[in-house]
Amino acid sequence: MSTVSNYAADYYEVSLSAINWLSVVFFILTIILGLPAIYILNIYGLKVSLLLATWLNALGQLVRVLSQFDTTWGFTMVMVGQSLAACAQPFLIFMPVQVAEEWFPDGQRTTATTVASTGISVGILLASSICPVLVSHHSQIPLLNEVIMVPAAVAVLMATFGIRSDCPPTPPSSSAAAESANVQPFMQGIKEVMHNRCYVLLVLSAGAGYAIFTALLTLLIQILCPMGYTDTFAGWCTSSMIVSGVVGCFIIGILVDKTKLYSEVMKFAYGLSVVSLCVFSVYCLQPHQEIIIAIASCLFGMFSLPVYPIVQEMAVEIGFPVKEAISAGILNISGCIQSAMLVLLLPLLSQPLSAGKMAHETCTTIGQKGHIVPVDQTVTVMVLSTFATIVVVITILCLHPRYHRLEMEEDINSHICQEN
Repeated sequence: MSTVSNYAADYYEVSLSAINWLSVVFFILTIILGLPAIYILNIYGLKVSLLLATWLNALGQLVRVLSQFDTTWGFTMVMVGQSLAACAQPFLIFMPVQVAEEWFPDGQRTTATTVASTGISVGILLASSICPVLVSHHSQIPLLNEVIMVPAAVAVLMATFGIRSDCPPTPPSSSAAAESANVQPFMQGIKEVMHNRCYVLLVLSAGAGYAIFTALLTLLIQILCPMGYTDTFAGWCTSSMIVSGVVGCFIIGILVDKTKLYSEVMKFAYGLSVVSLCVFSVYCLQPHQEIIIAIASCLFGMFSLPVYPIVQEMAVEIGFPVKEAISAGILNISGCIQSAMLVLLLPLLSQPLSAGKMAHETCTTIGQKGHIVPVDQTVTVMVLSTFATIVVVITILCLHPRYHRLEMEEDINSHICQEN
């Protein structure tokens, strides 16, 4: 609901800060359930994890739909439904690297991770695009909940009747074969990666990148509407970020699969994404700058979204032979911790909107009940872009990884060649 947060706040008669909690609850529950989800993925495999995720998500969406029939407890029910759906998130965001490792050879792993990861982004894209189209008045929020229930139900059917096994009969790579032959204890794997300084730096920097992208998506309409930009324009900006990001993911994913230049490509994309964010930050605080804001949004998405699958593969490479659910899972937990902090703390930096700008703001909805208070987000945006700049500079200068999985596979291939 982030692209129609003002209408949602009006419908449920709560503040924008309360609506932000619909996003924050995903981060908090991923943090709480992160290690249990990693354990289930590690011990019980992909099939059980996917079934849990899809059923929890569908049940959560059903509770959200039912919330429209209780005006007294409506927002409470929405929060309960959102929390149930949020319990599914750790399973879904931890899966891509495990799917890539267990089902694809070494020359296709980054592309496979990219395809699986962008599935989540496509879901966000569809929701962000549909929300402003379906909702032009607060009374249409129930319709939005009903429409979102449809893909949740389809996912349940596909997972329940379409998934047959956790992994193929024959491991697709030497590293997958080594992992299946030598199962590492769960806690030992966690201790091993957390004692790896390069891995810890990657976890912190990549988690910050994830948080910056998520915070901008969550707060976008609240940043743009004080300057007179509409919900529809904010929705298009969100969509352009994700569409261009998906395109960038496929291009960069194939490039990394061919060259194995994980760190170099990641630093290049990360740096350009922060440059784009800085341009966005300057012009989103000025009215009538739709073209520049739209271009900056596209470029930010194109370079920031591909970083996500690359850093997951880097986490597996750096942490090997630790199971990929552990190495990528901890990285995602870091992203959720930092996302929750940014989404909760950044709005606290907002200032009262000046009288001149109040005449042009579009935050207040038609027929609203006094729950929307437009604020100036200048400090919020400047802090976000400054934080991003500091993180990317530290990442470029200090991150110098060693790829243990690739080294092991090269040694095995070299040994095989010598024998032949």
